[in-house]
Amino acid sequence: MVKRTSSWPTIAAAAVAWSVWLDLNLYDRLTWIGLIMAAAILRARGLTGLPLAAGFKQSKFPPQGWEGAAEKLEGFCQVLEEALVLAHKDLDRLILARELMSRVTARTRSNSKLPDLVELFLSRPLVTVPLRAKLLKVTPKAVDLMLVQLGGALPRELTGRTRYRAWGIV
Repeated sequence: MVKRTSSWPTIAAAAVAWSVWLDLNLYDRLTWIGLIMAAAILRARGLTGLPLAAGFKQSKFPPQGWEGAAEKLEGFCQVLEEALVLAHKDLDRLILARELMSRVTARTRSNSKLPDLVELFLSRPLVTVPLRAKLLKVTPKAVDLMLVQLGGALPRELTGRTRYRAWGIV
C-alpha cells in the first residue's frame, strides 16, 4: 500500500498507511507502531519529524477495530492535529530559550565557543559534558566554565547526578 500511495500527497499517504496498519490488526495494544511507520513516510517525503505518538496519546481517538475508513482517516487527522500543537509548543519553548541564551552570547568575544554551545543545546534534546567537549573541541573544564557564563539562561540539568550530568531545554 505504501508503494501504491507513493504519488499521493504526503499526509494522505501517511494516513492511508496508518489505516492499513490498523486493518492488519497485528498488535492490538500497540497501535502506535503504525504511527512510527506513518512518521517515517512523512519524514521520507520531506516533512520534519512530528511527534505522532505523543499526538496519539493526546487525541481522543482510541482505535477499536470496528471503525470504517473514514473514521480512521478522521482519527489520523486528530492525531496529526495534536502532534502539530505539541510541535508548536516545543518550537515556542526553543525560540524562547534561544532568545534568553542569545542575550548572554551577545556580550562574548568573537572567538568564543559559547554561541556554539547554545546551538548545540538547541539542536539536541540531551547534552552531556563529554559530548559537548568533543563537539566543541574544548576540555570538560572549559565546558563547565561556559555553563557558569550562561548563568540564568542555563538549560535545565536533567539527571541531578554529579557523576553523569546531562542538560536539556525542557
